[in-house]
Amino acid sequence: MNENNENFANAMPYQQQQAYLPPYGNTVPQYVAKPKPTFTKNEKILSVLVAILSFLFVHFVLWNTRGFFTSAFYIAALTVSLTYLTKCEYKFSTSHKVWSVIMYCFSTVFSLTDNNFIKQLDSIFLHIGIAYLIYSVTSKRQLFGRYSVFEIVKCNLGDPFSHFGAEYSAINSTVKSTKTGTNLKAVIGGLILALPLTLVVAALLMSADEGVASMLHSLALAVNMDNVFSLIAQIAVSIPVAGYLFGLIYSHTHPEITKPLIEENCDQTTFKLRIVSNIALYASITPICILYILFFVSQANYFLSAFSGDLPKQFSYAEYARRGFFELFAIELINAGVIFFINFFAKNTGKNKPAPLKFYTVTVSVFTLLITATAVSKMVLYIQNYGLTQLRVYTTWFMLLTALIFVFVIIKQFKIDFQIIRTFAVVFTIFFAALCFSRPDALIARYNMENCMDSLSYNDIYDMVSLSADAAAVVLEPEYRTDINEKYAIKNKAFNNAPGPNAGYEELCRFSNAVLNHSDYNKFNYSSLKLISMLDS
Repeated sequence: MNENNENFANAMPYQQQQAYLPPYGNTVPQYVAKPKPTFTKNEKILSVLVAILSFLFVHFVLWNTRGFFTSAFYIAALTVSLTYLTKCEYKFSTSHKVWSVIMYCFSTVFSLTDNNFIKQLDSIFLHIGIAYLIYSVTSKRQLFGRYSVFEIVKCNLGDPFSHFGAEYSAINSTVKSTKTGTNLKAVIGGLILALPLTLVVAALLMSADEGVASMLHSLALAVNMDNVFSLIAQIAVSIPVAGYLFGLIYSHTHPEITKPLIEENCDQTTFKLRIVSNIALYASITPICILYILFFVSQANYFLSAFSGDLPKQFSYAEYARRGFFELFAIELINAGVIFFINFFAKNTGKNKPAPLKFYTVTVSVFTLLITATAVSKMVLYIQNYGLTQLRVYTTWFMLLTALIFVFVIIKQFKIDFQIIRTFAVVFTIFFAALCFSRPDALIARYNMENCMDSLSYNDIYDMVSLSADAAAVVLEPEYRTDINEKYAIKNKAFNNAPGPNAGYEELCRFSNAVLNHSDYNKFNYSSLKLISMLDS
């Protein structure tokens, strides 16, 4: 009987064999409970720091993405992560050190600009970048290799959630290890249990006695219950955030339970995707290429007029540029999808890619570059006549970046060992740095006030001030005060009003001051401090 049971256990998967115990005369299989994880001193310290950082993340990133405090959070989070990896005796290659410096640099963006959209993009970039840095260091791999897209998904989503509860176990272990921690845990638990009953008693006392009602009402006003409820909500959100952040570091510093990505498995997965006949792909792409040729020939005057600076008949500058962008965006999405499909799903691709597949890839990319070039030319023509806006800056940035991607795709067809992922990562980082550190709103305001003043109305100037403190600090510079007041006088002349000589400038100052005072956090960045000094002068 025992021999049969041993054969049964040997036939089981490895994980089940570990939990299976020989019955020693008992025919009922016995299983042991999974042992609870034990945590080192450094991991316990890390769990406490992560709990603190999680609340700071919720407060200064999710609730209030503002200035110096958010920069300090990311610098602190990055420093804690790198210090912990150093304590675990991981080695940093040159690329890891360079990427660490880049992460520190991008952490300062929150202190330099007041543009919320840029700060949100920077938050996403920093989170992905720091997680990928931790993964690369612990897996001892260089950054942005062949399968870095899979690695980024794994280290940001798969690994952290696979050890989501480790933070709570580590905190519990830390608390139990000291008498003070145990007592504190008991006090917090008692307060939580007493809260519902306390609220009921308070309500009854308020109903029974007017003096108690007045006293509790005064206390509520002094405490500001809105802030209390906001604090409770932030603490609640920080609990799962702490589980994620600790799981991110814990999973990658335990290679015995979390394995790095295996490139051979990725090769096998991508190979299995090659299910479509190359001939079928060529037949499906040929009509699209012919359509592009006919479209370009028939619309050559329309597309190429931007290069000569001429505006086609029956088009305004706004309509001309707008149509160009949406055409570009749709074509780029389609072409990117086509290139991805034919290069990943063709039976014959990869290192042994046949010449026809390269030809079609290059052809589609070239058509995309031609349309991108004309679209950029039209956007430049539009900006020269109407000035800059956020949408025009962002779309031009996007068009230039995507054009480089298609250039890299073309190079890849002729140079098979070209590291397209790593090159794109470098170019994207440079482009994103230019977008963040140029402070686009300040750039928009400066260009428009210097080059488009004749065509600007007071409402246009007001809209620029409302973009952010970056733009307001430029518009309210002393050299533009006279022009602002003249535009304001023209606006009020239509209503037969006679504003004061400095009324327009003063209205913009009042508006900017109101925006700054809407939240204390609005004042803690370079642009806001510059604007405050101008308003106080």
